[in-house]
Amino acid sequence: MTISVLIVDDHRVFGQGLAAVLDAEPEFESTAISQPDQLTSAVTIGQPDVVIMDVRLGDVSGIDLTRQLMTLPAPPAVVILTAYSELSTVISAIQAGAVGFVAKDASVEQLLTAVRAVLASGCWLPAEMLTKLLEAYPEAAEAPEQKLIQLLTAREREVLVLMVSGLDRNGVAKRLCQSPHTARTHIRNVIVKLNCHSALEAVAVALRAGLRPE
Repeated sequence: MTISVLIVDDHRVFGQGLAAVLDAEPEFESTAISQPDQLTSAVTIGQPDVVIMDVRLGDVSGIDLTRQLMTLPAPPAVVILTAYSELSTVISAIQAGAVGFVAKDASVEQLLTAVRAVLASGCWLPAEMLTKLLEAYPEAAEAPEQKLIQLLTAREREVLVLMVSGLDRNGVAKRLCQSPHTARTHIRNVIVKLNCHSALEAVAVALRAGLRPE
């Protein structure tokens, strides 16, 4: 299976270099663009599986571009490439529809892991970012998100706790002794009921509601 990746970075040499690194892997096929206004047409024509998006593209926000991509009929998974680790940036990107994060100084192995993870399980959040999210919501007894959590069935709530604990679809399936297809259905239902764009955003909502890892 070929994984099609579009890299969006206003530093053309960096973007092309990253594409060359990915292309060295047998299953990857990558292209890079440096002009934000080329994004919609590049995605529409190329239909990439994953877009690796710099969080800051000159005067243009990669988060705003992510939100724009989510309006397309079949948007790609978006991995944010960032040198910034502020919690507000992470939350804004998640709310815009991003499903993964990679630091600009990350290793090639970390980048490959993130891209493969978002395709296999729907999200990729480095442990240090999850820690920051946990620290941001130490008290959530009156969080409005709790009303959304109450819409979940007992099984869906159990699935959500496993998602907060960092398990992907296969991990959830194994823990519940169910098939990956059934686990995927539960995760999809959780995302819909919480009015989220992705599993990663559902985790953020759960944290604000006070849910914690096992």
